[in-house]
Amino acid sequence: MADTNKVQPSQTFETIIKDYLHQGKEKLEKDLAGTREAIKLIARDKTRNFMRTMDMGLNEEERDCLHSLIVTSMYQSFCYGYGIGKIEGETKQKVCL
Repeated sequence: MADTNKVQPSQTFETIIKDYLHQGKEKLEKDLAGTREAIKLIARDKTRNFMRTMDMGLNEEERDCLHSLIVTSMYQSFCYGYGIGKIEGETKQKVCL
């Protein structure tokens, strides 16, 4: 059985990064519950800091929307970091997006 984690020469960079993004998402959803919770706590702090900095209040719906936006962005950043790290580890080359 072939190792599916190795980069195949015929695969394009886009295909490879999509595969690793998906793996990062699965890892975050299944294995890294502590990381997920930490991201949510950081997002709550960032929401509070935003309200303080802007010197304005947000209603609950607006706070939830901003919190969700921050959480989603941090999840995406994690997945991209995971994917790029995997590619760099296999190719031994620096990847810049």
